[in-house]
Amino acid sequence: MGEDLVWASDTYADDIPYWIDRADEKDRANRKGCLMVPYSYDCNDFKFHVPVSGFRDPDGFFSHLRNAFDVLYEEGEEGQPKMMTVGLHCRIIGRPGRFKALQDFVEYISKKEGVWVATRTEIAEAFKAHFPYEKGYLAKAK
Repeated sequence: MGEDLVWASDTYADDIPYWIDRADEKDRANRKGCLMVPYSYDCNDFKFHVPVSGFRDPDGFFSHLRNAFDVLYEEGEEGQPKMMTVGLHCRIIGRPGRFKALQDFVEYISKKEGVWVATRTEIAEAFKAHFPYEKGYLAKAK
């Protein structure tokens, strides 16, 4: 309705943001593309509701987040761009025991150098500033 889409997050296709061409812009001279900011299902509190393969307790949630973070942090130190998404839903993570696991995770990552905790919009804006859209080019951080 006249508003530009800043970013979309309905993809599991990658671990870092990337640009796509928009079909509705194919006849426009001034294309803006759409920045895809991937969503993660594995680091997601919804898995508390998945009986067989989900998180059985808050410790499992914390352990999984910490392990995922540690791998990404190590890869980031080697010069590879990384982004970790943690999907949260107030009705799930808002339970006291589960929330404590999230607090512990935030405390854990806050002790690591160079970690930026940001909203998806902040991530999108930072990515756009460093990697502007180019028509026909699948732009990704290198």
